[in-house]
Amino acid sequence: MWSSEVLNLGEGPLTHHLRNSLIWCDINNRRMYERFFDSEDTRMFELPVMPSALGIIDQQRVLVATELDFRVFDLDSGESRVHVSFPIDEALRANDGRVHPSGAFWIGTMAKDGRSKPGLIWRLMDGELTPLIQDVQVPNSICFAEDGSYAYYTDTPERTIWKVPTDPETGAITGAKTAFVVFPDDLKGGPDGSVVDGQGNLWNARWGGSAVDVYNKTGDRIETYKLPAMQPTCPSFIGENLDRVITTTASVGLNSLTEFDGTVLEIASGIVGRREPIVRL
Repeated sequence: MWSSEVLNLGEGPLTHHLRNSLIWCDINNRRMYERFFDSEDTRMFELPVMPSALGIIDQQRVLVATELDFRVFDLDSGESRVHVSFPIDEALRANDGRVHPSGAFWIGTMAKDGRSKPGLIWRLMDGELTPLIQDVQVPNSICFAEDGSYAYYTDTPERTIWKVPTDPETGAITGAKTAFVVFPDDLKGGPDGSVVDGQGNLWNARWGGSAVDVYNKTGDRIETYKLPAMQPTCPSFIGENLDRVITTTASVGLNSLTEFDGTVLEIASGIVGRREPIVRL
């Protein structure tokens, strides 16, 4: 266990290489957390809205995707301001997201009850918010090739991780999607958040499957890390050398909890990670 705070819906871990810290969200409890790599203390921020994903602006600030908007958040003062608002719909919230190498921020939105398909995947670039992918139920697994030439994403209930070509300069979609990983019927759980390592392998948290799976560039599963928590949500690389892997988890909806459900778990070391890009406001 890397951090023991019990999260209802842990999500969006961001390794902030300019601060040597990890920042992550508890969506349903409207909280964000930060822990520096040289400390065992965790800071908590209470928000008036539901946060879900983050991007690095500079050493002091992050861009936070919430149920209503993207907002600039000052990690030193705790102050925030709205940058761009989503079209108003109180039934929706943001979910998984990540910054493309171009600086564009991809973010998925979904129904708060998760039961229908009004969701979208959006792209925020230079202050302009544009829809990319429509009719999504639970958007997840958003991550990118290091050169920005393609993106991965999933709609979790479809049990498929898709790969789609993107413009390295803008993060816009440039072609048709193809299936990267199709979950077999006998594989427990569904695809949640993902991150790509320095070798181009995709690390995917398997919600409901108590595992993080690693896929190579051709979509073959090459490693599985079994976990003591039922609902892992998204991995991230931590440490000054980005050579350790953690995952956020969730306790929401579980009838009985272990001491690990809802915590941040360290699952591997000696892996080469990648720095997250700086978001373009």
